[in-house]
Amino acid sequence: MQFKMQYSAFILLLLSAMGCQQQNNHAGELNKAAGLPEQLHFNQLGLKVITSMISKKEATMSTLYGNDLALKYAKSKEDSTVGGMVFALVTWKQQDDERWFGAKIPGQFQSVETVTTRADGNAIQTTYKIDKGEKLNINSMTEKDRIKYILAQKASVMP
Repeated sequence: MQFKMQYSAFILLLLSAMGCQQQNNHAGELNKAAGLPEQLHFNQLGLKVITSMISKKEATMSTLYGNDLALKYAKSKEDSTVGGMVFALVTWKQQDDERWFGAKIPGQFQSVETVTTRADGNAIQTTYKIDKGEKLNINSMTEKDRIKYILAQKASVMP
């Protein structure tokens, strides 16, 4: 009986020691693959998150950012745009998260699609620009379709 208790205590000690030896080599690391090219100066735009989306078909994940006017537009149920709105849809390839089994995180940067509006008298001019990363496979939507898609996104509900 005493032998079983000693044997059990030894196994528990061994398991505890093995658990302590596993190191999380990725703790505190930045996801450098998901970084945006510095020449885009994206952080200087001061945009806020509007919503995010995942395409399982393309294995991508995207976040739509916008300035205050764009965020107000995305939160409202109005269909009319105003001048001065800036939307930026950033897309990354998905990759497995090594720290969480089954989880996906942004991987290689794919693109930033920017839609801006400008008031021109009573008309609103809308422009579209895309900055591509490597190995980009944007679907066959036209520029006009992409503008319509980006402007149709509604803001996520955030606290």
